[in-house]
Amino acid sequence: MIKINLLPRERVRRAPVAPRMLAIAAGAAALAVIVIATLVLNARIHGLQADLERVNAEIERLRPVVAEVEALQRRIAEARQKEQLIQQLEALRIPWDEILVELRQIVPQDVWLIRVEARPDGNLTFNGYGLSYEALARFMVSLDNSAMFEGADLNIAQKQSQGGRDVVNFSVSAKLVPVRKEAANR
Repeated sequence: MIKINLLPRERVRRAPVAPRMLAIAAGAAALAVIVIATLVLNARIHGLQADLERVNAEIERLRPVVAEVEALQRRIAEARQKEQLIQQLEALRIPWDEILVELRQIVPQDVWLIRVEARPDGNLTFNGYGLSYEALARFMVSLDNSAMFEGADLNIAQKQSQGGRDVVNFSVSAKLVPVRKEAANR
């Protein structure tokens, strides 16, 4: 049997789109979105890999420079340790040249020294002879008045005969006053 539709075209009902067609269209759209997303992500991955390769190449290029900087830092640390050691040794150094110049100025004419000794506690011991106890007293006062020595203390003093003359054999200790670098540079 043949069907003929006599209704005007405006009133003709169109056949509904099959649900399968909608599902296929939705699946195709989803597949297209997945393919496009995969392509975009792959492009980003390749870009990131290229960046990673550039960074790794830069790291390899800078590796010798870093090694040189680390070696320089070690040398600087060693130099600082040596500088500290030198400063410690300099602080422990006894300025014998300055001591002898000062002693030349403060030792009275009737006193002569035969030995000057530095002790581990930082004190100096002066051994010598004087023509009298008064000469020894002047020497001790001169030591106390000096800017280089302080706390002169008589350890021993005894009268002896040397070459037919009476003299006083003595041992005096005094503390060496540390010379400040600012004062020494003036």
